[in-house]
Amino acid sequence: MPTLDKDKGITDAVEYFVKEERIKKRGNVQLSEALEILERVSKSRGLSADDINALCEVAASGRHGDDISCKLIRCLIPTKEFPDRAVMVAISYICTNIPSSKIQAMLLRLLIAVYDYIDKKETIQKLGYLLFCFIENSILTPYICYLLYLLTRKEDVRLFRVRKLLDLQTKLGPQPYLIGLLSIYKLYFPNLVSIVIPSTKKHFFPTRDRQWCSIIREVQEGNQNVETSHMKLSLELSEKLRAAETTMLQGIPPAKRRKVDPIPVVHSSSSNLTVKMSSRLIAMLEEKPVPFVQIPDIETLLRNPDKVELPSQIGAALRSPLLQCFMSYSADPLMTCRFSYWLQDTLCDELLDSTVTSSCFPRIESILEKLIQFTEFIQEGIPAVDQILFRYLQVWNGMDFRQQVFRLITRCRLYPFSLLNEYVLEPLRKLYIRTSVFIKCQITMCLTQLLRNYVVVEIHRYNQKYPQSKPSVSIFEDDVGTFDPLSTIQGLIQFVDRLNCAGLTLENNHILLLHFTLTFSEMVSTLYTRYEVPCVYLPSRHIISAFLTDNAMGPARLCGIVNRYKVNCQKLKNDMKSNEKEAARHQMKETVHSLNILIMDLCDTLWRRKAFTHGRSDSYFHFESGILDVGSNDGLSLYLHQAFLPFSLLFLKETQPKEHIGHPRGIQEIRDTFMEFLQRENINEVKEFIMSTITRYRLSSSTVI
Repeated sequence: MPTLDKDKGITDAVEYFVKEERIKKRGNVQLSEALEILERVSKSRGLSADDINALCEVAASGRHGDDISCKLIRCLIPTKEFPDRAVMVAISYICTNIPSSKIQAMLLRLLIAVYDYIDKKETIQKLGYLLFCFIENSILTPYICYLLYLLTRKEDVRLFRVRKLLDLQTKLGPQPYLIGLLSIYKLYFPNLVSIVIPSTKKHFFPTRDRQWCSIIREVQEGNQNVETSHMKLSLELSEKLRAAETTMLQGIPPAKRRKVDPIPVVHSSSSNLTVKMSSRLIAMLEEKPVPFVQIPDIETLLRNPDKVELPSQIGAALRSPLLQCFMSYSADPLMTCRFSYWLQDTLCDELLDSTVTSSCFPRIESILEKLIQFTEFIQEGIPAVDQILFRYLQVWNGMDFRQQVFRLITRCRLYPFSLLNEYVLEPLRKLYIRTSVFIKCQITMCLTQLLRNYVVVEIHRYNQKYPQSKPSVSIFEDDVGTFDPLSTIQGLIQFVDRLNCAGLTLENNHILLLHFTLTFSEMVSTLYTRYEVPCVYLPSRHIISAFLTDNAMGPARLCGIVNRYKVNCQKLKNDMKSNEKEAARHQMKETVHSLNILIMDLCDTLWRRKAFTHGRSDSYFHFESGILDVGSNDGLSLYLHQAFLPFSLLFLKETQPKEHIGHPRGIQEIRDTFMEFLQRENINEVKEFIMSTITRYRLSSSTVI
């Protein structure tokens, strides 16, 4: 019964505005009640298509005055989809002199706000360019440019329109909304637009009514929740829901799942119906453009790629694997630029909007997850995403969308180190210092994967693009200028090394953080042998803390890392050309010297029982007198080390009678057998290190490297 009363109330309110010719404003209680009902119902559950059509006709005519008409327009929030009849009425009235400029502007703002929810976009696609006649209206220009920016197709770009926009820009100056529309024109016909589109600013339409869009989105989400809860009560309705989701992925765009899947659905400007693969479709591909929504598989898509009409909202690529394949296959600059523009606008609204609440998190996470899946599919980062990420990291609290942000950082493009440090590394450093050990581990892992992306993908792409000036294999082109990519990699390694040093000090050598630190060092130790990057950066002295832990993982992996550094340095030293710069050769010499010291320290400690009595002042184990009370020099030897002592006891139990188990020092005479035992326990690195640095179990008198 309450529902019937609500329905009757909204019906009476709509009839009040439709039937009344002139409404008295001052002291009109009925007017106030009708407006209150409309606002409450529209913001809670939206209006039906019939109510929107009726109120749009009344509001667009302006017969009740500007104030009432604008309030009515703001109430035109659809329950599910915005009817195309209302779109036709709105555009028709805008093209007349009947409503005032204020009402015309409100109608344009309405079309922009509900664009994603319009039932049939063919109507607005066919009528939208009638609005170009009003492009010189200073009040309407920003909104017309925004709407045409969404609607423009290749056939809509004409020379007279370009000239009109350029003349208007000369008159008004370089307004962002004019540049935004011209940027789309330039994508289709670069020869018609002579202006330079700024590469650093792609957010052309900051005047979008975010509050209004937020209300519309909340209504859609609320209705979807109600609909979903009712569907769970019936098996038949559940089957219908699954069928609806399937048809949506095939191209039919019902306004559903907005909360968990806000990406635009795949549709076309000329058709929203799918057809089966047939001889008729093949013939259509040969004769005229076929809507993308009618393409059933990749084989048909690649048959005539030039005859495929792309969706009017290229952001649908995040939903459609078929469209992603087509983007990666064609690498069309027009397609990728439009996709970048859509990404820039969407991520600005979602991430940088100060009004984001916890209720928006599922929607934003859905966008970011689909974006991550797309970057993993094309195996490269997107410059537009990097630019938004740079801005977001400056205001990020370190908690929201942390997993997604870290994964996007790992796909970041190669930039000069100064830029990378300012916009990515410095915000991560501040977060690293003030957070728990687990987030420290996540940051270290993120930067390790970023380094891997640089040495595996980005540095080769950069070297291919700039020195040889060959066509790039990248889908998304960007121009960051020429710089030394090796200096960026070296700067990143040095930054992470210092960060890990500080983290291990703050967390008292936490074993989990030590694991991720050693993982990073393992990768750095093979940059040349595995990735052909001529860089050898020896970690700072904090790495020795791995040797002093009571977990066998630390000293064993350190031995493996040192062994890899040895091989890396030997290969790089042999491959260095005689004409290499003197500075590079000198740096290589210093690195080799430091590595030799570390190797001798490990050998003296593990094998020769001379950890603190070798007399070298540059040793990693050198301490001033009085700081360390050394009871025995063999306390860190292979069989007495606190990390290997449990294995020593186990070894003695297996090899000695129970009543005659002796002290672990007895292993000194059979160290080779003990190393075989460690290898059996999956501690292989120690034996490999000893065998590669000790000849006949004696330290070679010659230089190690």
